[in-house]
Amino acid sequence: MPNSDKFFVELPLSLIEEADHLAKIENLNRSEFLAKVIRAYIQEQCFGEKLSKMKEGYEEMANINAALAELGMSLDLFLLEDYENNISESD
Repeated sequence: MPNSDKFFVELPLSLIEEADHLAKIENLNRSEFLAKVIRAYIQEQCFGEKLSKMKEGYEEMANINAALAELGMSLDLFLLEDYENNISESD
């Protein structure tokens, strides 16, 4: 594998056996399987960070939208009062 390096990890035998079993099912050798698992874990962590940032963004936009809606309602109320005043003056 180009652009690769070796590293050694000590794992419980039961975990190695499980990993080997899953690697065999997926027709991968141990190195390919572990690389796939590590890649999936990293992607999951990145997704979690993105999800957290999206949640913050949506909460921030909810506050902005609520403020805009309140502003719109107060403007509508002002225009309604002005309209009612104009009608009452024309009577």
